[in-house]
Amino acid sequence: MRIIHKGKKEILTAIILYTISLTILTILNIPFSLYYFSVIAVLFFVFHMEIYWKKENRSFVKQLLELDWLLSEVRHRYYVHGMVDEAAQEAYEVCKIPGLKEKIYAIYEALCSVDMNLAKERFKHMNQNRYFRMFLTLSLMVMEFGDKTVEGQSLYLRNLKRLREEIHIELKNNQTLKHHFSGLTFLIVVPITTLGAIESWGLSNLPELSSYYEGAYRILFYAFLFILTVGLYYLFFLLKTPIKVIIKQHPWLKLVSKHSLFFRYCRNYEHFFPRNFEKLRISLIQVGETMDMSEFLCKRIIYGFLGFSLSFLWTLFFLMYLWKIKIIFLVLLSTLLCFFLPVWVLKYRVRLAKVYMEDEVFQFQAILMMVMYMDRISTFELLEIMEDFSIIFKKQLRQCLLDYDVGQKEALLQLKENTYCEAFHRLIDNLIMCDDIGVTKALDEVALEIQFYSEKRQQQTNYQLEQKGILCRFLSFLPLVTTIALYLILPFVTVSLSKLMEVSEAIANGK
Repeated sequence: MRIIHKGKKEILTAIILYTISLTILTILNIPFSLYYFSVIAVLFFVFHMEIYWKKENRSFVKQLLELDWLLSEVRHRYYVHGMVDEAAQEAYEVCKIPGLKEKIYAIYEALCSVDMNLAKERFKHMNQNRYFRMFLTLSLMVMEFGDKTVEGQSLYLRNLKRLREEIHIELKNNQTLKHHFSGLTFLIVVPITTLGAIESWGLSNLPELSSYYEGAYRILFYAFLFILTVGLYYLFFLLKTPIKVIIKQHPWLKLVSKHSLFFRYCRNYEHFFPRNFEKLRISLIQVGETMDMSEFLCKRIIYGFLGFSLSFLWTLFFLMYLWKIKIIFLVLLSTLLCFFLPVWVLKYRVRLAKVYMEDEVFQFQAILMMVMYMDRISTFELLEIMEDFSIIFKKQLRQCLLDYDVGQKEALLQLKENTYCEAFHRLIDNLIMCDDIGVTKALDEVALEIQFYSEKRQQQTNYQLEQKGILCRFLSFLPLVTTIALYLILPFVTVSLSKLMEVSEAIANGK
């Protein structure tokens, strides 16, 4: 799961923010130092990410609201005359939003196209929103197979209603998540801006604090607090950003991992640590990572080497007056931290993926409920719809579709082996039975339990959002508590106690 955010506007925004910060420092006549440079860099990073997140979130919500309006219009007009293409055309005529108008026209063109599959692929390439894609898929199915009545209702109208319900759930979850994270960025960033003021106030009241505020303790605390601040903010950014899976190649890792040294290391690692090797391999599959085990192990070595090099240079420039044993300890510690960093990031991504796995299975069940009554629909088409709507299982479903021509049952069984979610396994079992007893009968179990799954999904989603909020509110106070405890109270208490001991000894000697 990766988030990519690059563009000319973002780079221009970063340059403007950095220039404004330097201008403010110059106007206030604040001496430029490494500390102020680091503060500006962190603030620039946070502002840049916040602007990007707000822009993406606003665009995401806007698309959902536009689609909700479109579904309402199409549903009303289809109810009047029962024609999907005419309903889309009439919605296009009354639409006054330029961006949405283009999407409706593209949908109308796809509905009127001779080659519907080609038109669908063209629309998917143009529009990445999975709810728009699902709406087009449902509409194309009605154009191809016709509508039918299920339980006294039009299947197409009922499907549009369910799709609107999915959109409303997404909007509600987005609003709840936004509420939980409001104000936390300020709490995380503020402590790093107060260090200079704390030092000035402390030294003016107690000059003996110079051993803390002008020595190695200051440098170590700065490094720790800045790393903690950036790490926590990026963690919060990942938690509040809609999850995305982006297929990314790693040509440099692939090239380096083919070297005989790395190849032998990978083979020896598998031989001496088979259980750990298998766990890492499964974790890479779970998060949809494209790199193989040799590339991942190569990445760990590169990170460890970079950690060693950077920490060695840092201690060489700033900490030469420390004992040599401490320098060696710091270099080894940073090397180990960087070496295990890819594993910790991978474990975090696995944990994050598990949170979304069951929710995505619930969405699959809701989607299959929409199309299971369509005449002549096949298991392959069901898998295509799931792959189109999927995020977590997209890579595995895509591989299953590629292997489907070789053997249908074998491809589904391989899909079951490549995933590690019990609820998804039960859904695959239902899909395996589709070719034997028919799609409708095979998915009857899903239809009978959909009400239970809907309630369970809502409860689980609310619980997950609440847990995210509690965790983030707790973690957001860490930089502030750390600054007060380790940089304000601890130096004062230590120096005060040492002064008290000196006074006590002087009194004792005087007696």
